[in-house]
Amino acid sequence: MIRSLCLAAILGVAGIGFSQESGKEPILSSVDLLPNQDVGSSQQGVLPPPNNQTRQPLTIVNADKSYTRGTVTVFEGNVHLEYKGYTLKAAKIEGDSATDIYVLSGGGSLTGEGDVIQGDTIRVNFKEDTYMLEGGKAVITPERTQGLTTGPFYVSGGKASLRDPHFHLYDGTLTPCDLDHPHFAFDAGSTEVVPGKKIVFRDFGLVILGRRVLGLPYLYIPLLDDRPRYLPEFGQSQDEGYFVKSRYITPLRGEDRFETRLDYMSKLGFGVGGELGYDTQFMSGSVGAYGLTGTQNSLVGNLRHQQLLGASRLDVDARFQRNNYLTAPSSSLLSSRAQLTIPSGAGQSTLGYFRNSSDTGAFTSVTESLTASDVRQFGKNTRTNISTTWSKSQSINSGSVLSESERVDVRFQGYQELRSFAADLLFQRSIPIGDSQSFSSASDRTPLLTLRSDTTRLFGPKAGRNWPTRLEASIGELRNPGGDPITRMTFATDLNRREELGRGFSLDWNGAYRQGLYSDDTAQYVLGYGGNLRYQFGYNSNLRLSYRNQKQFGFTPLAIDFVGQNDVFQFGADVDHGKGWTSSLTTGYDVLAIERQQTPWQIVTYSSTYNGYDSYFQFAANYDTFNQTWGLFRADSRFKIGGTGVSASARYDGQRAVWAAGSLQIEGFKWGQISTNAVLFYNGYTKQLEAQQYQISYDLHCTEAVLEITDFRSGFRSGRQIAFYIRIKALPFGSDFGTGRRGQSIGGTGGFGF
Repeated sequence: MIRSLCLAAILGVAGIGFSQESGKEPILSSVDLLPNQDVGSSQQGVLPPPNNQTRQPLTIVNADKSYTRGTVTVFEGNVHLEYKGYTLKAAKIEGDSATDIYVLSGGGSLTGEGDVIQGDTIRVNFKEDTYMLEGGKAVITPERTQGLTTGPFYVSGGKASLRDPHFHLYDGTLTPCDLDHPHFAFDAGSTEVVPGKKIVFRDFGLVILGRRVLGLPYLYIPLLDDRPRYLPEFGQSQDEGYFVKSRYITPLRGEDRFETRLDYMSKLGFGVGGELGYDTQFMSGSVGAYGLTGTQNSLVGNLRHQQLLGASRLDVDARFQRNNYLTAPSSSLLSSRAQLTIPSGAGQSTLGYFRNSSDTGAFTSVTESLTASDVRQFGKNTRTNISTTWSKSQSINSGSVLSESERVDVRFQGYQELRSFAADLLFQRSIPIGDSQSFSSASDRTPLLTLRSDTTRLFGPKAGRNWPTRLEASIGELRNPGGDPITRMTFATDLNRREELGRGFSLDWNGAYRQGLYSDDTAQYVLGYGGNLRYQFGYNSNLRLSYRNQKQFGFTPLAIDFVGQNDVFQFGADVDHGKGWTSSLTTGYDVLAIERQQTPWQIVTYSSTYNGYDSYFQFAANYDTFNQTWGLFRADSRFKIGGTGVSASARYDGQRAVWAAGSLQIEGFKWGQISTNAVLFYNGYTKQLEAQQYQISYDLHCTEAVLEITDFRSGFRSGRQIAFYIRIKALPFGSDFGTGRRGQSIGGTGGFGF
């Protein structure tokens, strides 16, 4: 059993939740404040963007009284104005039509597209799109950040700017707490946020209840989806014993950084590693290594590099693992890939190299390939795609070669669109090199020319609507695995048409014919036909009867042309009972099964679903006509009890007469300041709860304390884990709740998903 305790203080990045998706807007909007000013002194900034839903001309929504003195109009008493896409509210507002300057006093607010600026006095210059703020703070709502934040943030003091994708704050404070005296805040000499990359605090301070309790010269936090923890972790696990793990990131010149890792595990010894990350105008990437100094002798190395070479781009990825105790014990693995993309004109060329190798002592395997390709467009109607790939694979066990293959694959495809038809030329050849074992050339086309058309292109739209028929003809050279080339000529046509029969009846019918002639004096044709008769009653209810017949006549020497035969009826019914309740029943009848002395009736499937406003229920069952036994019974549900969401699912295996699985998920159960979530999965075959997860949160106003307990009885790294952290509610924080060790959904029997 694995037991680990992962603690993060309020500063912990995992707890604070400094995570951000690449491409999203930064946390704050355009705000330029005068540096080194406290709340209460004058601050100047750039107006946020206007709201397109707010009226442009000056509109008086409310004002107890107003009067005019020359070009100045004064509004007093519960003033609410709309002007140029902004909402202005204050006890008193003075507007000068000549200078387009408005002064909000007595506690004012200015609202644009999501942003709210509040202060005792706000002086707005609509001609220059600036404002002066006294005794206030800027309020940034989640709408302005496109949902990146989950609550408002408050910026006061210092100078902040967002003139490009970077956000900068100098000598200011940032807090999600809306109290006059916030529970906590971050202050820093400078703060820089780069969406999808990093957040850097310099001269960082954590202020709790008005006191600076912690100071650091700088704090660097990568904004990554995998959310690695950047404070020491303490715990105990079955693989590692008691452990302490830490990482620290040092900013270098420009966007470069260096990450240092130092771990100690009582079972594995010391772990030491480092990674250099670089990001310049023309290239970016990282290179790093991590190793254990104990008896394991483990080493993991990685390289990721992207570089622009003029208009071309080079991508290189490599990862090496030796005796990785988590994924590859007693093995050495190397995976590498390189690709050069060269755009030119109306196409692009690509050079690529790939290599995978595995060494587990007695057994060794290597796979590598080298590819060159070119995709090009000539005008509007001509396209070509050509590629050549050299590949080699080898497997060796105790010095003996188990399998070995070396080959060159050449492929050319050209497409030409003409007025009455489209032409497709395909050349595909696999060439063995040396004495390759298990070589197959079944995909060879040397070459194959195909012409395609339809009745619309040949005879006009009217003929296409009345007789929607497709036609295809081809001639080419193909081969069976290990066989000689065979020239094949084919002609194929198919027709699909719909008939409205009236009184709720409709018929879709089709037919297909394919003729093949071969150079060894053999021939084959395939005939297929069928239809779907549908009767609709009520708003969304219907009965269905389908039939499909296909037979092949003659002989074909090519395995690719074997199609077999079928003669099958299918029956179905869909019934809408109203008020969100529907049912469905399906089965089939195989005429050919009678000749094989088998049961002609196919599996019978029934399902019934109710879908309400905030509730969902589905029941499904099937009957196995071959074994004459009930198969699977399954019930899934989602509903709410008050504000608590519940998902439940159960599965019964009728063939084995056992409750196969059950799952339960509870979300949002609240009791005072405490809220809880829970997930349980029961495996009926092993007779145990295979997965349990509990999440208990305590509301601390602008933060919450979270306790997570996870217990897996099987699978990858099974065992129990306990984690505790304090997170800021206004910042997004991805959680592993509801997922397994590899990120898979817990349960798998349905019933989840609010």
